[in-house]
Amino acid sequence: MEAAAKKRHPLRIVAWALGIALALAVAAVVALNIYVRVAFGPFYDQAERVFDIPGVNAGFVCQDLDHLETTDAWLFSGYMADHSPSPLYKRGADGTVARLTVANPDGTAYTGHGSAITSTDQYAYLACEGGYLVLDAEEVASAADGQVLGALAKVELDFSPAFMNIEGDTFLVGEFYYPGDYETPDEHHILTADGTENPAIMYAYALDGGAPFGVAPVAERVYSIPGMIQGVCTAGAGRLVLSQSYGLATSHLLAYDMTELAAEGTFAADGEEVPLYCLDGRSLAEDVEAPPMAEGIESFEGRVYVSDESASNKYIFGKLYGAGKVYALDMNG
Repeated sequence: MEAAAKKRHPLRIVAWALGIALALAVAAVVALNIYVRVAFGPFYDQAERVFDIPGVNAGFVCQDLDHLETTDAWLFSGYMADHSPSPLYKRGADGTVARLTVANPDGTAYTGHGSAITSTDQYAYLACEGGYLVLDAEEVASAADGQVLGALAKVELDFSPAFMNIEGDTFLVGEFYYPGDYETPDEHHILTADGTENPAIMYAYALDGGAPFGVAPVAERVYSIPGMIQGVCTAGAGRLVLSQSYGLATSHLLAYDMTELAAEGTFAADGEEVPLYCLDGRSLAEDVEAPPMAEGIESFEGRVYVSDESASNKYIFGKLYGAGKVYALDMNG
């Protein structure tokens, strides 16, 4: 009996060790949740969980979201961590999810970063290297799970878009800057009147039903913007919101008062000189700090909807505090 009792000791030790490890893991998750909720209290005080970001547990790394007005569906663009064709997820008004893929105009599979998706009632625009792909919005709206969407065309731009959004009658498209990793041309670095050096730009195109694919060929104005911008949308009648993030750093939702802006010279865009506006501390009305890796944003029914990539299988840590959800908050001021 004594020998048998001695043989059980190693199993007890293993059980105790596993129990302690499990308790420590649970404590770590609880501590992380407490930290995130406290550190980003103003964000969570305002924000509401709306619905899941599709594909976060299937290798999809979400970069942007867009509301399809014709069907009340939501689109999610991004890329696959294993570099397979980049999907376009569609969440229907009833919560059903369809996973779509896109074919480039030459028939090859789209494997881009999926950094931005936006739409009108006629077309959907998906960011790609050097410009954006044009999709038929009706085909996107009616597409079934597994369907391949054929791009109608590729539109070339002066730079590769990091974010895009259509707000009212304006198509906004901008670039991303981070020193060393994501550089921008010297002429995009602008010292503003309040001493801020903005290292990136955003073009504003007019929607034009008579132009190819509904967008005027030349930007009507240009904005000088901060670095690390991942998304743009409006908030209320007079605010423009930028989503700013990179890596594990705190994300920022920067709201600018557009009534404070005035043209400050011109900028060469699409081969023409157009008015230049600078977003800096003079027009910054609100800065909401948010958890790391906030991505594209969308204005819908008076709120700003925020996507995030930290809960994807590539990064994982966001799963521990509910970052795999779309959050919506009021930033109208």
